[in-house]
Amino acid sequence: MAGQTTAYSPFAGEVMADPYPFYAALLEDDPVARVDDFYAVSRYADILTLLRDPATFTSRRGNTREDMPQIADTTMITSDPPKHTELRALVNRAFTPRLVATMEHRIREVTDSLLDAAMERGALDVMGDLANPLPVTIIAELLGVDVERRADFKRWSDDSIAALGSGAGKGHSERMGASVTEFNEYFTGVIEQRRSTPGDDLISAMIANAETTPQPGELVTLLFLLLVAGHETTTNLIGNGTLALLEHPDQLDLLRAQPAMVASYVEEALRYDSPVQGLYRTTTEAVTIAGTTIAGGTKVLALFAAANRDPRQFIDPDRFDVRRKPNLHVAFGSGVHFCLGASLARLEARVAAERLLQRLHRPRLDPADPPERLLNPTIRGLRRLPLRFDA
Repeated sequence: MAGQTTAYSPFAGEVMADPYPFYAALLEDDPVARVDDFYAVSRYADILTLLRDPATFTSRRGNTREDMPQIADTTMITSDPPKHTELRALVNRAFTPRLVATMEHRIREVTDSLLDAAMERGALDVMGDLANPLPVTIIAELLGVDVERRADFKRWSDDSIAALGSGAGKGHSERMGASVTEFNEYFTGVIEQRRSTPGDDLISAMIANAETTPQPGELVTLLFLLLVAGHETTTNLIGNGTLALLEHPDQLDLLRAQPAMVASYVEEALRYDSPVQGLYRTTTEAVTIAGTTIAGGTKVLALFAAANRDPRQFIDPDRFDVRRKPNLHVAFGSGVHFCLGASLARLEARVAAERLLQRLHRPRLDPADPPERLLNPTIRGLRRLPLRFDA
């Protein structure tokens, strides 16, 4: 069956609602599945091969379908070395594990402030009250832009994510186009201001660190990626991980009894319900994967989330286990495109989990107000996650 057209489609509503049974079928019977005009690759070993060979599986032709609007022709996720190396160097220094670790105090402050407000109301929607505002606040502060505009930042990001490979029609594309225009106008002004009056922020550092003077459009492209990728992954990691704990009370009890295991819990949350389900590459020449030959110039979807449930790599992969070791998941990708903000996402998710565990008594799902899923083929997350808890 491998390589033949399959009934699986990332755009199908039932797949977006719960992709894991479909991934299990792909992993077992069709690891290189023909889906319309592209192939979906699901097994862990094949995903690693694909991600670590940018010469054969290029990012230059985009990570989504060609009909989606683009903020620019070249970004970090739509380029290969040496251009990718040049772009990544502009922001690398801001995301080293050592520098990210210095941000823990501020992340804890923001987390507690957000939880204070929710607990005063006696109600908590994990998404609206914590998982959305925490990472967008932190990335805005890193960039040195007005945190009071975080609603705009979130809207620009949401419009982009809604359009990302959704096949949802003209309306999503138009909203993304409008948001891209607004983003361009706002950040072009910020960049020009930083050129004349540098500050102690990432945008100023990007300008100062560049070997040549970057064009405003190139910097805007980087900033758009940082804004979207800098908080979307963390937002959905916090939401997906919290839901997994609530659905597995034995694991929640274990984490309460052994809070030092929170870092291990974050890794398992990334593996078990990956925020990014997969990204596209394009073959530069004919290539054979798991016995299936794919012609050059063909889109290939690397299904990170399927690889993270591959029984060839993970024992009992459908079990949520906060003690799982080793846990060499590919939720952040691999190779030259390994997620730049992985250290920051892990830190924010760890702090959020620690504070939720410490501050909420008997957190539980509200039977009268169930979680609401975000239906998107690329991003796996929640719109709402209302909780009940004891005062």
